[in-house]
Parts: sequence; C-alpha cells; structure tokens
Amino acid sequence: MNWIFTFFLTSVPVALTLTTAAVAQWSIGQPGTREPPPGQTRYVYLVMSDPLPGREFDFNDGYQNMHMGDLVQLPGWTGAQRFRLVPDVMPRNTQPLYRRGNLIIWDQEGTDLNKLRSDANAAIAGGKSRLIPGFDYASDGPVRATYQVIAPRMTRPDGRKPFIPDYADNKTPRPNRYIMLDFVEPAAGVSDSAFEQALSKRLIGVLALPGWMAAQPFRFATPPSNAAPSHLTFTKYLVIWETEGSHAQELQNTLNAAANAGEVKALAADPTTAQSSWWVTTSPFITKDDFQR
Repeated sequence: MNWIFTFFLTSVPVALTLTTAAVAQWSIGQPGTREPPPGQTRYVYLVMSDPLPGREFDFNDGYQNMHMGDLVQLPGWTGAQRFRLVPDVMPRNTQPLYRRGNLIIWDQEGTDLNKLRSDANAAIAGGKSRLIPGFDYASDGPVRATYQVIAPRMTRPDGRKPFIPDYADNKTPRPNRYIMLDFVEPAAGVSDSAFEQALSKRLIGVLALPGWMAAQPFRFATPPSNAAPSHLTFTKYLVIWETEGSHAQELQNTLNAAANAGEVKALAADPTTAQSSWWVTTSPFITKDDFQR
C-alpha cells in the first residue's frame, strides 16, 4: 500500500484571519481505513491559506460554493473538506511559517501524482476550475507539502463511534469535531523502523483516551516535479488525529495528562522540530456526487 499525503508550505507568514463564528460539527472525511483501489495510490493533498485583507466573505464563498466543486470533478480528485485553525490551544508549539487560518484536505487517488497536479493546473489555467476570489495566490501565501501514508487509518480499540445525543435528549450538548496535525521527527540515532513501530503503539494508546476517535500516520514524500519548491524543512512523520470534545484544549489536556501519568508512551522524537496544530471542521466532506445529482 502506498498512499501519499500532500501538504506544501511557503516561507513568509501572513496574518491569520480568525472569526468567532459557530463551531461546525461535520463528520470528518470518509469512513473506513481509506485504502486505495487495487493498482492505484491514495493521496491526501492539504493546502493552508488565508484570505486577502477585507476579502473574507469572497474567500469563503468562492472556496465553499465554487472551487471545491470544480476540482472534485477531475479524475482522481475524490473528495474535499475544509477546516479552520484553533489558535488558542496550549502548549502552543506551532511554528510561525506553518500558521494559516484555513485548511482544505483534498482526497486523491491515482498512479501518477504529477498527472493529478498537472490536471488541476490545466483546469485552473483554462478556467474550468475557477480561481477563488479573495485567495492570496502570492508565492508566499498558501502553505503546502506531501506526506505518504504508512498505515491504514485506525479507529478506537473499543469500537466507540462519534457521539450524537438521542433525538429525545435535549440536555446533552453534541461535541465539536477537530483534527490535530502532529509533526514529529525521530531523535538522532533512532531508526525509521523502530520509530514507526513505536508510533503504531502510541496510536493505539492514544485512541483509548476519551475523545480521541481515529488516527493515521504519514511519512514525508518527495513532491511532484511540477510542484512549487518548498522553502521549509519538514519533519519526516505526520499523524492526523480525528477527535471530538467541547474544545480542542480539553482534548490536548487529556493527552498531556495521560503522557505525564505514563499511560501513553512518549516517542523518541526530536523535540526541536516537533509541532502540532488543531483545526475544527467548517464544511462537510464532499465528492463529485454532491454536484452531479
């Protein structure tokens, strides 16, 4: 199995656009292990971005109601979902160059990452995939990179699913849905195989904690030849965690407490490069079927 997780970053920070809008409660991505069809490779392409100053409405409207639907029509672009940064989670170890206020995750499948990228570039150049009004298309605007899946998506060992109160229960709040991007690098002298084995065990341990629902590990992959050059150095590994709770800080506190108590073993990771960021869902996961009915 060879999935790739794509996520390209640039070198100059831009101001975050943060809002106090209601927290979305959409489900996260597709169900299951998210394995590729036979003979193909599965990719996830991530873009972090911010609107141009004063263009927040145009940015969100164009992204949500136009651009997402345009690109999921392309062969191999199988779905997309948007998220908003949760900036106030402590400890705050996200490096400035990785900070943007908005994130989109594109699901892709195919045999050639270059073709997936060139198809999108051609669609945008020809106007079939329309540009997003208010999007900062400058070279130092969006943030992107590529990671390769090293194991299928894992869910909780107890089989518990995301929580929704019973229809007759009007007193239990429904939890919010978040993802956490966890960038880690093996410590000096730690082999990749040993690190990946420890990472797999850590995923199982964390997924037993309240609110930690699913996770998938990735390894940095070479970007396609037609991708813009990156000006940043990326950690070798990334985990995408799917969670639910009243606030992302509550989930982070649960993880910190379990680590301090020895319930979740720490990785032999480089502390100087490790960083994480929290994101809340702001759109449903869509596919081309949502635009072809």
